Amino acid sequence: MCYRKLWAQYLRDAEIVKTHIKSLKKSQKDIPEEKSKSIKYRIDILYNIYLDLIHTAKYLEKKCEVMKRGK
Repeated sequence: MCYRKLWAQYLRDAEIVKTHIKSLKKSQKDIPEEKSKSIKYRIDILYNIYLDLIHTAKYLEKKCEVMKRGK
């Protein structure tokens, strides 16, 4: 299995989610408080996804290093 490719893909996906979170936070300032709660909920969910992607990427990076040393 190619852990390096997976690791890179997880990092790219994390950056995409991070960018989306930033845009949601920016748009949250310009809307009424009712909709702001809905956006905050979405941001919270996306942040959890972001953390999962980052943690998985770090795991895959370590796994890749272990596989290299094993050869």
